Amino acid sequence: MSKPFLLILSASGGSGHIRAGDALLQAAHRHRASLRAEHFDCLDFTTPLFKRLYAGTYHQMINHMPEVWGYFYERTEATTRVKKGMLQLFDRFNYQRYLHEVLRRKPDALVCTHFVAYRSISEELRRRKIPIPVFAVTTDFDAHQYWVDPVVSRYYVHTAESAWQLHSKNVPADLIRVTGIPVGPAFAKPLTQKKARQQARIPGDRFTVLIVAGGAGVGRVEEVVAHVASVLQHTSRRSFTLAVVCGTNQGLKSRLEKFPFAANIQPRILGFLNNIDVWMGAADVLISKAGGLTSAEAMARSLPMIVVNPIPGQETRNADIIVEHGAGWKALNFGNLMYKLVRVLDQPETLRRARQATRALGQPAAASTIIGDVMKHLKRHPREKT
Repeated sequence: MSKPFLLILSASGGSGHIRAGDALLQAAHRHRASLRAEHFDCLDFTTPLFKRLYAGTYHQMINHMPEVWGYFYERTEATTRVKKGMLQLFDRFNYQRYLHEVLRRKPDALVCTHFVAYRSISEELRRRKIPIPVFAVTTDFDAHQYWVDPVVSRYYVHTAESAWQLHSKNVPADLIRVTGIPVGPAFAKPLTQKKARQQARIPGDRFTVLIVAGGAGVGRVEEVVAHVASVLQHTSRRSFTLAVVCGTNQGLKSRLEKFPFAANIQPRILGFLNNIDVWMGAADVLISKAGGLTSAEAMARSLPMIVVNPIPGQETRNADIIVEHGAGWKALNFGNLMYKLVRVLDQPETLRRARQATRALGQPAAASTIIGDVMKHLKRHPREKT
């Protein structure tokens, strides 16, 4: 008997979907059962022009017209007729080529970290009665209407509230599993703050602030750094480490390396990291937008967040859930960010309680749990390959 083959599919509209797919691939390779797995960006099966158009449109909108994106997100959440816009363009120009590539690989299951990976071919899979089970792995703390589709065999969500929301969208409860968002396997390994700071080569006795700009280094990061540095500078009786992750944005990294930090601030200006789990383990507080993967990683490392400039829509919902659980705070503007940071610095007990609260949202083993559940499903529902 051949090994079960999982085809893990993500989409590069945001780096979090790709990171979730990578986490699932690593979990599949480490799974106790014998299986095969591959991970693809489903947009790689389209034309290069369409891939640039899809990803570029998303980034342009969230960076320059976030309110429009928020309106679009809320408007499409309120209706079941959401198959339009870029998704419809994907269907019209790319689905045949994409479906051909999927079927050519003869997978036993599709494990998708972006809805476009299955919604674009859902009608054709059902029309042709192609019996490949589809597993939807949501990558935010809430599940948007876009994820709902009759082709899905099972949905994996982050919290019980996410499951409730999905069930309210007429998804049967027995198709939903609360597992958390898949993060890399390193997050499941215990790591003390002392050990993390040793690995990051930063002083063990300094309060450490971590600022994460996202995979592409987008957002008003320089303004965030300037306001945070101002707060730390005026707390001159203490010394700090201020680490800033710029992602792949080399221009941002170069500019911040020239920033005039005060003498009591040790800056660490970082590019793209393969060990973000270590830096999250070393930090006392994270200042970031509330991207689904970044937020899930922080919660898995018991790292409280101050959320700043969340994208309207999915990120504001992520932020709301973090705040409701007491695992962080949402800054209304840059002045409010400074207030929240001062409060964290002056009230250690507030930070301690937030760190404890992260445990309710931290799911470091989510990727392994999801792969295990997919394998159980395949064992219980064997099928003949087409």
